Amino acid sequence: MENLNFRFRTIGEILRERGLVSEEQLERGLEEQRLSGKLLGEILIEHGYLKEADLLRALGIQAGMEPIALGKVDISQAVLEKVPGSLARLYNIIPLSFERGILTVATSEPLNLSIFDDLRFMLNCEVKGKITTIEEINQAIQKYYGRDSASVDEIFAEISGAAGMEKGVLAADDEGQLPIVKLINMILLKAISKQASDIHFEPFQKKFKIRYRVDGVLYDIANPPLELHQAIASRIKIMANLNIAETRLPQDGRTFVKIQGGLVDLRISCLPTIFGESIVIRVLDREAVRLSLDELGLEEATRKKLRGIIRKPFGIVLSTGPTGCGKTTSQYSCLNEINREEVKIITVEDPVEFDLAGLIQVSVRPKINLTFPLVLRHILRQDPDIVMVGEIRDTETVHMAIHASLTGHLVFSTLHTNDAPSAVTRLMDMGVEAFLIASSLEAVLAQRLLRKVCDRCRQEYPADEKERELLGADPQEEIMLVRGKGCEACGYTGYRNRVGIFELLIFDEDLRSLVLDRASVEKIREQAILNGMKTLREDAICKVRQGLTTVEELLHLTTLEV
Repeated sequence: MENLNFRFRTIGEILRERGLVSEEQLERGLEEQRLSGKLLGEILIEHGYLKEADLLRALGIQAGMEPIALGKVDISQAVLEKVPGSLARLYNIIPLSFERGILTVATSEPLNLSIFDDLRFMLNCEVKGKITTIEEINQAIQKYYGRDSASVDEIFAEISGAAGMEKGVLAADDEGQLPIVKLINMILLKAISKQASDIHFEPFQKKFKIRYRVDGVLYDIANPPLELHQAIASRIKIMANLNIAETRLPQDGRTFVKIQGGLVDLRISCLPTIFGESIVIRVLDREAVRLSLDELGLEEATRKKLRGIIRKPFGIVLSTGPTGCGKTTSQYSCLNEINREEVKIITVEDPVEFDLAGLIQVSVRPKINLTFPLVLRHILRQDPDIVMVGEIRDTETVHMAIHASLTGHLVFSTLHTNDAPSAVTRLMDMGVEAFLIASSLEAVLAQRLLRKVCDRCRQEYPADEKERELLGADPQEEIMLVRGKGCEACGYTGYRNRVGIFELLIFDEDLRSLVLDRASVEKIREQAILNGMKTLREDAICKVRQGLTTVEELLHLTTLEV
């Protein structure tokens, strides 16, 4: 009965009642939680107010689970065979026992009930839990499973040979559905481990390809049998609550999964093609994203200027660049910087990218006519100080954003242009009068992402004459550049992760005069450079000189510039 009494109590109440933290420590932790959005237990441990073992006991009480020390437990092979290694890694669990049709597993997330629901469905048995640390689970997975023995090709063979497989279709109640679940889970797990930004499932006339995009580049990971396409597509649609019977129209969906203790947001897009549905899963690993201006890769001088701009009381601040260049991350980093108790911030997005504590966030729904302009009209009645519009797509949206800025609001938004000066002509093309642009636009931050040289296999070498000329080196200047040799950590590409390059255009009286005169992009760029703007290429050269990326990446960027 004790567990039932505590089940619905907050973790803070349990810690306080058991004397594990003081009232003052709890209040400090709750205040920081409201500002940062972190877990309360994590905050209390960081400040030294609480030990991890005490937090585990409190979480166990809250969830009605017993704590367990995995290092003192011997797990039989028969029990381990109940849970494949891919599932253990995906859900960060370890099977402990199987008795009377009940599987007991160790978990570090006692309140994540979806783990137990998924396991009940996939393993066809009742599942109960005991609580332990994430470190003990990772050590146990390595000890008992080692490297995941099931390969993608083996699962393909298992699915192809499943009973009921007929023209690539598996009945919903067919036991052969389990290999499909295992396959999708393994693909997701490998995508997260490789830090892939999206996964592509592409049917062609005679083959079916699965590819990951890592650091902006696509790589083949598997070529499953073509007859599996429909079954894989159906499983992905089920995950996102999409209509599996509809294959003639595009569909978009969203789902969340817990992988290795972190929350991963999956955006799913289905597009009908002549050979079947092309499906793309966009992977947003929230644990890997750092919403801070200090983490974006901005040069110190640019970062200082941007901090000054985002503290203005009104105006528009735009982020520009192609799809997938990190515009939304930059916008949220700015919001995180100015997010305070005395400021009201409302965002309208399609869909909401990040859940940030202290923000009121709205996701548009075009199917019910909940559009950007409609939401913006009602947002202004909510008396916000700061508004973020996910993307300026049409004339009505841009006019609403300008109206908001002119009525005393600071507005953040994104726009698709090649560089910062081009944002002015893009707005004019959308029907915005020059005087409105000149009076409302405060700054434009253009950006790109360059691949970083892998830290594990980086090698230094002296720049040759062509490279020295490209980097603008002085005759007597010695320049050492870096490149990646290629290793297992970077998939033998020589690159791992990406770094941002930026171009910050700040509007002063000279630039506003040029806008009013409807000056060309070239004249606006020339004046901005005179005012101290560092171009995308100049920032990329700095990144090459700092040893963060290569000349090849710089040349790739140059081909993208107008």
